[in-house]
Amino acid sequence: MRKLLLLGVALLGLFDSLYLLWSYTSPSRPMVCVGTGCDAVRASAYSHVMGMPMPIFGVLGYTVLAILMISEALLPADSARVARYLVAALSGFGFLVSLYLEYLQAFVIHAYCAWCVTSGVAMTVLAVLSLYDLAHPALPAEPAARLVQARQHFALCVAGLLVGVPAFYGLMGHGHLPPPPQTSSDTLAERLVRPNSHVTGNSQAAVTVVEFGDFECSNCAVAESAARNVRNQYGNRIRFVFRQFPLTRIHPFAERAAQASECAADQGKFWEAVDKIYAHQADLSDDGLKRDAAELGLDQTQFNQCLASGAAAARVQQDMADGKALGIDGTPTFFIGQKRIVGALPEAEFAQAIDQELASHGLSANASVAAIPASAPVATGPAAPAKTLSKSAASKAGTGPASPAAASSVGTGLLGTSPGGFFAGFQGAGAACSEADAAKKQPTLIGTPEVRQLLAGNPPPVFVDVRAPKDYAEGKIPGALNVPAGEVDRRWDSLPDNRVIILYESGRSSGDVCAASRAAGRALLEHGVPFERVKVYQDGLAGWEKAGLTAKN
Repeated sequence: MRKLLLLGVALLGLFDSLYLLWSYTSPSRPMVCVGTGCDAVRASAYSHVMGMPMPIFGVLGYTVLAILMISEALLPADSARVARYLVAALSGFGFLVSLYLEYLQAFVIHAYCAWCVTSGVAMTVLAVLSLYDLAHPALPAEPAARLVQARQHFALCVAGLLVGVPAFYGLMGHGHLPPPPQTSSDTLAERLVRPNSHVTGNSQAAVTVVEFGDFECSNCAVAESAARNVRNQYGNRIRFVFRQFPLTRIHPFAERAAQASECAADQGKFWEAVDKIYAHQADLSDDGLKRDAAELGLDQTQFNQCLASGAAAARVQQDMADGKALGIDGTPTFFIGQKRIVGALPEAEFAQAIDQELASHGLSANASVAAIPASAPVATGPAAPAKTLSKSAASKAGTGPASPAAASSVGTGLLGTSPGGFFAGFQGAGAACSEADAAKKQPTLIGTPEVRQLLAGNPPPVFVDVRAPKDYAEGKIPGALNVPAGEVDRRWDSLPDNRVIILYESGRSSGDVCAASRAAGRALLEHGVPFERVKVYQDGLAGWEKAGLTAKN
């Protein structure tokens, strides 16, 4: 029984570490957290070692432990004893590492990740049990008994697979998404772009892309590769703006690196500094930043004096103040026109979002650079001219309020949702560095069996399709209302007040197929709709069609 318990705990730790590894390497998916702090831990400077995500070491450790435990029953007595010592040594080392990681969460990061704590507990249990196993070794078993033990280990591994694979698949489809922040059009017009903001591309372009970045954020480094390619691809068809937003609580070197980039901007090499600092993200010490400056060919005396004096601090603080006023609490955060995207986007999706914004201004996504008036200047240096927009101009440029008609007809997002839906609601924590999780009450997730039961009730439920109108028009659950996720805040009181509300999406995309629905559900709960009346249909339209259900009015 002792051996089975050891192996069971090792398999539990392996499952936990595999999920952590998946979430660390899948930035487009939110992370399921039992408690709070998961995103803060993942966003911290301690989430990676030598460029490798921390969970990969847990996966390797638990895998080796499990192999040693299974092989012990198959090895000769002397070799089995060596395997026991190796298990004790490895689990003991793992316990010390886990203890250090828990210290970091408690006293440095000031946030706890439930999955990381679970891994630490599992490793602690393994260390205690393996030491006990060394101190009280079992009597040498007969070959027949050892064969039985090997079969038990095999059966436990099979059971672990049968339980673990569906559980892992289920976790992949769920996550905690913070509610979309609300930012007034006045604040956007005033704070999104400053006259001294760093601009490249066409300063008079109709479409503006603004990035709030943190040089110590690993997800920002991932996003920067796509952003750089987008800047090269779209040239002077867009205006691209970079704003500083160092997360000083979890990234101790980020603000200093931001100041270094501003010092480089004084010598006309801001964008080159952005590339260089991200490329050397592992070393953001003053010596590392000075090395970057030397490689960029900057005047070392001027740069060192700027960095030492803190002359650039005010510019960084201004960007941070603007970011906070805009409701930003994680990096990278992008604004494409009015659309807010939190987290690293794949390059294809980034380009798709820009194409949609160009189309909303009547510009062809494939227009050549020559299609832009020759008089439109291209700004490539630091603090390029950027006009403070009035409300009307901000709307025209995509940084201020858009008309209701425009919002409902052209600004569709990557999954076909409205601007306030996907872009505001799909804020994958795994996609971004974030200082805190949103602690909001979540709507109940239901599947097709639960929908069948609700359909048999009286009165029947009302289905609400949270996708964009064009997607709704192409196919919907019969009788469903169309309230795009981004419009739930202002249209929630138009929904029936005596029926269960079932929110749904297409159900056809992989992974988290109900992100916007859950964001819409949270909005309803915040407006006082009773918890028992708000449901999210995970299987979506695809699940409905597959089951052949029939709606009742």
